[in-house]
Amino acid sequence: MDRTSRYSDIVSNMNDYFYHILGCGAIGSSAAIQLARMGAENFALYDGDTVEQPNIGVSQYNMGDVGKRKVDCLSHHIIAITCKPLTIDKFHGAFPRDHEWQPMSEKNDIVILGFDSMAARLAAITFITNHRIKPFAVIDGRMGAEHYQQYILPKPTLKEYLKIWYPDSDSDPEPCTMKATSYCSNMSGSFICNAVRKLITNQPYDKKFSFNFPTMILVK
Repeated sequence: MDRTSRYSDIVSNMNDYFYHILGCGAIGSSAAIQLARMGAENFALYDGDTVEQPNIGVSQYNMGDVGKRKVDCLSHHIIAITCKPLTIDKFHGAFPRDHEWQPMSEKNDIVILGFDSMAARLAAITFITNHRIKPFAVIDGRMGAEHYQQYILPKPTLKEYLKIWYPDSDSDPEPCTMKATSYCSNMSGSFICNAVRKLITNQPYDKKFSFNFPTMILVK
């Protein structure tokens, strides 16, 4: 039986899309691993960091990954789930760079933003939306302490993104991983994967919402 057989009646077209994970930390690694479990096999991973011990508690890495590049480790874990000799594009370094954005088409590129900073998000969106080929959708997942925000922009433009962007000085003063726990990152990845499922099966979805983990309150 295929690993997706238990939910093939819910979503069966994961491999029609190409998933660009921008930032392979808590949010990005959780989203990537869950997408792989859902049947996704087409990935491009972007991150300039290596795995450190504090990453183990909040991301999808283990102690054997410490000291290694995040993009290499995440690629290895995805391949272990799929049990297929996949070719995963890996980019170790700062984004954006001209050679790093390799879109497939406007119909099937899904970009997932998991950067730590708002400045990095804006730089990425500015670069991507200026490209001749635009992504099918951008899913922006933001974690501050134990509060998660998610924004979905189908066929995004810079003008649209600026409406939901704010500078780092206006965001939660804690770094996005300072108070994050494994349940925060895993839930965030679940929210992103649910959004992907709705997008690619043409189901209604919320373009923005926030979720507070201590109160368990979802605000749309």
